[in-house]
Amino acid sequence: MHEDELYKDIYKDPRLFLNAGFEKNVALELSAGQAHYLRNVLRREAGSFVRVFNGVDGEWAGRLEVLGKRGGVVRLEKLLKSQGDAKVRVHLLFAPIKKQRMDFLIEKAVELGVTDLHPVLTARTENRKLNMERFEAQVIEASEQCERLDVPVVHDSVSLAQVIRGWNDGDVLAAIERVHAPVLREVVDGKAPAYAFLIGPEGGFDDSEKVFLEEAPNVQAISLGEAVLRAETASIACLAYVGLVQGGG
Repeated sequence: MHEDELYKDIYKDPRLFLNAGFEKNVALELSAGQAHYLRNVLRREAGSFVRVFNGVDGEWAGRLEVLGKRGGVVRLEKLLKSQGDAKVRVHLLFAPIKKQRMDFLIEKAVELGVTDLHPVLTARTENRKLNMERFEAQVIEASEQCERLDVPVVHDSVSLAQVIRGWNDGDVLAAIERVHAPVLREVVDGKAPAYAFLIGPEGGFDDSEKVFLEEAPNVQAISLGEAVLRAETASIACLAYVGLVQGGG
């Protein structure tokens, strides 16, 4: 069979993130969880194709050689997409919110091209005990589903003061409700080497935090319009606008 014919329907096949180096003919191990998903949820078997990526070496077509209860093996056959140039860094600094809406925020942030996720603890943060293992798994799953070639970096939770005082990657654009500030289109032109957006908790930043942000030399307040947005809506608005001015990311 001609190679093009062999792989013509590859984009219908499952897509997995594997934290390993890629090259043609290398055999890579699947975790028990990945094997369970392929075997019991998707009803795949040895000989089936999968797509794999590692955030560095592009996306590859692989064939399942072993698929059992405790794991599996996939052998890489063909490079499907090259990794391409490094992306502009897009940081989202956000106060963790309640579980269901947090799940939505993570999924949409990954789809919209965020490169770094920074949980920030504020006075009104609702969710102060993040399950980081679950958080990272959600980011990987969202990257698999939206066909990104990279996986966003998940940073440890830090206080608002810590993250701002230690920030050295350009200005932090802080969405602060009920303040007079320039709108997104006045401060985001698509030409910056990196972007960082700070989204507050439900209920907003408290008065002392607003003063702290106003006085911080590396913070620029921005307005997202007259309406007071939920945290996940504000995050989506910022990330979608960056993607738009960069020509779709």
